[in-house]
Parts: sequence; C-alpha cells; structure tokens
Amino acid sequence: MASKDTDMANQRPSDAIMKRAAEWRAKLHAGEALAGEWAAFTDWMDGAPEHAVAYDIVSENESAFVDYLEQYPEETVEEEVTKPRWQPWAIAASVALLLITSVALLPGVLPSNDEPVRLATGSAELRQIEIASDLNVTLNGETELVQASRDASEFELIDGEVLFAVGPEYSSGIRVVVGDLTIVDRGTVFNVSKGSSEYRISVSEGAVELSHGEQVITLQAGQIGTFDVKAGSLEVARFDPATIGRWTERRLEYTRASIDQVLLDASRSLGVSIDKGSCSPPADFVGTIQLSGSADEDVSLIADLLGCTAQTSPDGWVFAS
Repeated sequence: MASKDTDMANQRPSDAIMKRAAEWRAKLHAGEALAGEWAAFTDWMDGAPEHAVAYDIVSENESAFVDYLEQYPEETVEEEVTKPRWQPWAIAASVALLLITSVALLPGVLPSNDEPVRLATGSAELRQIEIASDLNVTLNGETELVQASRDASEFELIDGEVLFAVGPEYSSGIRVVVGDLTIVDRGTVFNVSKGSSEYRISVSEGAVELSHGEQVITLQAGQIGTFDVKAGSLEVARFDPATIGRWTERRLEYTRASIDQVLLDASRSLGVSIDKGSCSPPADFVGTIQLSGSADEDVSLIADLLGCTAQTSPDGWVFAS
C-alpha cells in the first residue's frame, strides 16, 4: 500500500499553483522577503496539501530547469538571467514561470501517471480553484472533488456542490462522474450538487449531456436536471440561468425544491447540521433565501419560511411543525 507521502508526491498541482510556488521560491531565496511575507508564505503552504507538493517540485528540480535554460536560452527573460544576484534556484523559478502554462513542465519533473488529486473544503468554506487555463471550479462547504486525470478532463464529485466554469479556450471538454450519473461538457458553466437522495445539475451557459445507463438527456442553458437516486430517473425543468451559482454569494434560489434539498444547501453554506425533524411543509419550495452568515438568524429565517419552528440539538438544529 502506498504511503500518504507517496500519494501526495504523485499528485499533479494545477498550473496556477505551480506558478505561485515558483514565485515564492524566487522571492524567498533572493532575500527579498520581509517578515510579513514569510508569514504569508507559511499560510500559503498550510492552505492546501498541493501547495507543498508544488513548492517541492520547484525546489527539488532546479538542475532540470537550469539545464533547460542552457539548452533553450531564447525562451528565457534575458533581463532577469543577467542579474548577478540570481542563483540557479532563481533561474529555475524564472524558467518555471515561463513553462508553467504547458501541460507538462519538463520530462520527469511531474508524475507521468494519472494519480488523482483530491480537492476539498471544510465546514462553511468556499474555495475557488483554477484547474487549468479557462477551467475553474468553485467548491461549496463540505465538498470533495477528485481530479481523476492529469489533463483535467475527468472528475468525480464524491460529495457536496461544485460550480464548473469551462471557457472557450479550454476546448477539450470535461467529464464529471456523480455516483451512477455521468456529465459530459463541451464548454459551458454548470453547477452540480450531490445529495443523499438526489443530484441536481443546472446549466447557465452552453449545454451538458447527462447519461445513466442507456438513458441520455441533454441539458441546455436555463435547464436543471434532477436525478432521483432511488428511482434512477432523470427529470428536467426550466429555471432562471442567472441564478446559477448564487450560493457563492450566500443566496439560495429555488423554483421547485424539496425541504431536504433546502436544508442540505443551508447546512453547506452555514456549516451547521439542520434536521427537518417533524416539519412537513409543502413538497416543493419556491423562493429566495438570502443568508446572513449567522447560523442563529438564518436557521430561524428558514424555519419561518417553511412554516416550522427551529430548536437547537446536540448536533446542530432540528425543525418541528
């Protein structure tokens, strides 16, 4: 069985993270960093496991970068290379910045196998990540997303909610697996939410293809697909595409949603457990909930909107009729 350190070493950090690691390497070892910047660097290293991986790649492969520099001097920035204060590690960082937009920096510098990269958030945490040029994801609270391929074309949503933004420059498209459901995208903006009983896929721009077994449905902009996990069925409805991803602004908007879905969304945003208990409002909820970020205020607001009462419990909150 591979060790934790081995698994981490095989991860492929995004180009944006690699670029930032090279910038830190150049600044710190050029002796230009102030005390506050060293603290910021420490915070950055502790911010995500892949940050340390990226920094190690830049630091441990300086000779490879220097060899590349000597072989292809026309691809470097002459002004920076000729400054006498720059040492091999600084040259390495400079070349890293120039090569970082490519899929692979140098042969052997990054793992050649397709080891998955785990992206995750904690309670009530929002995280925006640039996976590649023109491919961005935003993770809601308590979310786990796995980048299953080196070329960022395959993902699996283990749990939670993700907003995918695939721009025109990222033309290869992506494939997202959610349980038994597969989503194929050709360049668009779409949102995926995974709950225990249903998955929701909504499209703001472009189109995605949903497949489950032999069943295939195409969702266009302004459509939302709800996958019933127990029944294994897909249902399509219309919605306002301008509302997609509003949860990034703590704004929950629904055209038709179950109480379970509303409480799940609120739990992710607020970082607290909310149990519907004996509360039994109408089957479909329609409306907008603007969260303040205060769990006490927001849970009470949601309870009022659903015609329920909210009480604290050892695990969080529980609703009653």
